[in-house]
Formats: sequence, C-alpha cells, structure tokens
Amino acid sequence: MGSSKFTILVVDDSPTQLAMVQDTLEKEGFNVETAQDGVEAINKVYHSPPSLILSDVMMPELNGYHLCRLLKNDPRTAHIPIILLTNLTERHDRFWGENAGADLYLEKSGDLTPILEAMDSMLPARHPRTDDVTASGQDVNGADIRSRITDILDRLLYESTISNEILKLTGLAHDTDLLAAEFLTFLSVISPHSTAGLLLKDGRDKFVLCIRTNDPIPEALIAQAKAQILRQAGLEENGPHLIRYLLPEHLETPRQEEPGHEFHTLRVLPIVDGGEFLASITLFDRRKKHLSSGTLHALNVAADRFLIVCRYLRKFKETEDVKADFVSMLVHDMRSPLTSIRGYNDVLAEGILGSITEEQRGAFKNIKNGCDQLLFLIEDILDLSKLEAGKMQLHPCPLSILPIVERAAAGLSMQLKDKNLFVCLDIPRDLPYVMADGKQLSRVLTNLLTNAVKFSPQAGRITLSARHETNCRGQKDCLVISVSDEGPGIPLNQQKKLFIRYQQINTGNIFRKGTGLGLAICKEIIHLHGGDVWVESPIKNNKGSRFSFSLPLAP
Repeated sequence: MGSSKFTILVVDDSPTQLAMVQDTLEKEGFNVETAQDGVEAINKVYHSPPSLILSDVMMPELNGYHLCRLLKNDPRTAHIPIILLTNLTERHDRFWGENAGADLYLEKSGDLTPILEAMDSMLPARHPRTDDVTASGQDVNGADIRSRITDILDRLLYESTISNEILKLTGLAHDTDLLAAEFLTFLSVISPHSTAGLLLKDGRDKFVLCIRTNDPIPEALIAQAKAQILRQAGLEENGPHLIRYLLPEHLETPRQEEPGHEFHTLRVLPIVDGGEFLASITLFDRRKKHLSSGTLHALNVAADRFLIVCRYLRKFKETEDVKADFVSMLVHDMRSPLTSIRGYNDVLAEGILGSITEEQRGAFKNIKNGCDQLLFLIEDILDLSKLEAGKMQLHPCPLSILPIVERAAAGLSMQLKDKNLFVCLDIPRDLPYVMADGKQLSRVLTNLLTNAVKFSPQAGRITLSARHETNCRGQKDCLVISVSDEGPGIPLNQQKKLFIRYQQINTGNIFRKGTGLGLAICKEIIHLHGGDVWVESPIKNNKGSRFSFSLPLAP
C-alpha cells in the first residue's frame, strides 16, 4: 500500500501513540516524520513539506484544529491532505473537526486499518510535488503562530460580516428591484469600481438588469455595459426573454469622449447552480487597474454567499408561481357561479318572477354590488397572474396621451363630483406619441386616478401631467405621466411596499378598503411596456403624493 516516495508527518503529544503509528506506517513503506505539538509540526511542514499529515486534536500550544486551519488557509500548504485523529466522540467534537478544514476526521483506535485505507485514497499515484512550499530556513516561533492565527481570525470575521450582510437580502425576495439595488450598494463598499451591474433571474424567462454607478458616467458607457452584461449571459435585448432594466437616474451630459476611452472590465462573476444561470456580477471602471488580492477574495466570498440568496429567490419564485396558478384556477372556477348569481339577482330585482317591495329591491342592489366587487377582484387576480407569468399580450401602437387621460378622468366623473374634486390637466398638445396598448394604459390611469380620489380631501385638486424626458430613471427619450393629489401623503416605510400584491395604502387615520392589487397591476403593465413606475410623497407642505410612470416614445 505505502511507498517510500511518500512522507507522512505524524503529530501527537503522546509518545506511545506516536511510536505506534510511526511503527505501523514505516512497516507499510512510508517515510515518517514526527512532531509532538503543533508548533513543531508547523516548522517541519515549512522546512520539508510532507505528502500527508496525521494529527491528534488535543495538544498543548497549538491544537489540531488550529494547526489544520493555519495550513489550510495558507495557499502554499492548502493542498496537503490532513487527517485529524481524536478520542473525542461527542457530536459537537465531530462538527468542529469536520469544519476545521481537515480532509478527514477519524476516531483513534488500536486498529489502524481505516487510517491506512483513507491514506491510500488521498495520496496521489505519482510523486508528490516538492516545490509547493519553499523552505524558509527559519524556525516558526510562538509569536509567528499567534500572528497567523490573528490573521485567520480577522479574515474569518471579515468573511462572516460579508456573509451576514448578503444573507439579509433573502428578506427582499418579494422585491427583486430593491434586492438588486441593495446588493450593488454593498459591493460599492467592499470593492473600488465606478460602475457595477447585476443581471438577476427573476422567475420563468424573466430577468432584472440593475446597473449602479459610483461616479458620473456618460450614457454611452452605460449602454456599453448593458450590452456586455447581456452578451456574457447569452441574452439579447430584444430576445424572447422579458428583461427589466434598472439604470442610473442621473447620467453625465453626453460629450465628446477622448479617443479610445471606454469601460474596463474589472471582474465578471457568473453565478450558476447545477448548470442553471441565476445571476452575474460585473464590475467596470473608467481606468484600467487591477484589484488587490484582498478585494478579489472579498468579491469571491460575496458571490459565493449571493448564490445562497439566488437559490432562495428561485424557490420563492417557484412557490409564488404555484400559488399564483392555484389562485388563478380557483378564481377562474368562481367566476361562472358568481356570474349566474348576479344574473338571477337581476331577474328578481326587475320583478320578472313576481313583484317585489322597495326593501327587497334595496337588498337585491346590495347583492349586485357585492357580486360586482367580487367579479372585479377575480378579474384583477386573473390579469395579475397573466402579467406575472408573462402571458398577458400587449397590442402596442402609436398613441397620443391626451385623449386617453381625458377619457380616464371622464370615467370617474361621478366619484369626482361626490367629493367636489377639481381635476387639472397639465398636458401640452404637442407631446410626441407613445408606443402603448391603449386599453392597458387606460387601466393604469384609472387605477392611479381612483387612488387619488380616495385619498384626496373634499374640494381638493388632482393634477394629471405629462412631459417629454430625454433621460428619466435611466430610460432614454420617454414620456412621463404623473397623477398628483393633495392627500395626507404616504409614509416612507409604506412606499417600498406599495407595488406589492395585496398591499393596501394606510396613511395616518385614513384607510380605504381595496383588493391591494391595483398598483401591483399598474407596475406589471408598465414594466411590460418597457417603462418604470414610482411614487413621490410628500410633494408639498408635507402632504400629497405623486404617482408617475414612463413610457417609450413611438418610433
């Protein structure tokens, strides 16, 4: 089994155990070196690296766990196989042994056959390398050991800090936009770069591409980064996948760049699990430079931990898809009997089956209103399921925004009249056309107007405005439509959840019942158009809210 070409270092503070193991290994043909504690073992490893180390755990000065961690954290000695031997049999002892970096953790026994079999599988069939560790010619003393342990502890603390910060992002699985933004913000803390991009899988054939800048960046370089990130992942901007872009809101004014000026790619970290692409991290800088080994290590740790977040996000999305499919099936089956109930209610209310009293007529009206509310909820749930699954079909065409806004406001004339609300239209007639689905766009405006009516005070003002923007939230050449009210405003902690399913607006002492789906539907419709939607609140005198969305211009 053994061979004289292999040198085994045996470390044990028990002379009896040391002699027994040495004798057995030499009979098997191995060269054997011995050490009675961890410090002596370190010296022998750095003077003459062994092929394999057999070490006891409980030793003075430097125990087996520390010895293993020191050697495994040094790139020059990390390749040397280490087997830890101990009499400790508690479960927590085995846990620490297996997590100290050892290649194997075995219990001591008078029968060394398991050890010999393990060594046979770990030792290579060829001559071991002797140039992995350069002999220093100097002894390693206790101060050196303590210094190295301190370095390891510092690095482990740094790694655990990175891990904790990134694993917190699992709590944002419901909002991938915020998750991506928070992750890139953290990367800017641990790594120097001018721009970072995160391409993140966000469900079935859906992706989010978030780009964050630390310095003012020209628009052309953002486009370059965007194209490179998609190309690296094998995606096309106008391909079959649905890609949502989160680009910097404020870019440098376009200017004549110096010849040859471009982005330099500092690091690309693809995140793949079992052959499935989950994400990719790309760092850019306007200057050509090299990242330090410490920064590279931090980025690798961050990418490794972000894989856990991506796995959690994938499971979360799969669960959401199952729930959405179930709810969609359920409400679809509810629609038919509910429609029948409403139909029979109308027959009874009109007196077709016999005369009714005024009191009965009022009851029938209440039944009809309840049926209508349920039918509206069912339609919202079905539409949102289609939108999130990417099954909602748009029929975009060049549209003028003014007629659509006027029709949406006219459709709410009764609600506006009940609260004596004044609607102000601030929409120039010479605005360029947008590329949109008129029916879905009307739905977005109606939802936003309905919310504005709900939260506006009596005799208040609602403003509908539109403006042409050449650069809005990273979107080039678009139209921004806004609905502003004079309500109590929306607390910042609620703004982050406004566009999530089943979230209802609760501002101060004002609470309105609703499905909690309206804004979520608006968000999905606008994203499907290639635009973005957001809220600003308060907007004046610590009151009021402004909901805005962007749409691409018609070519």
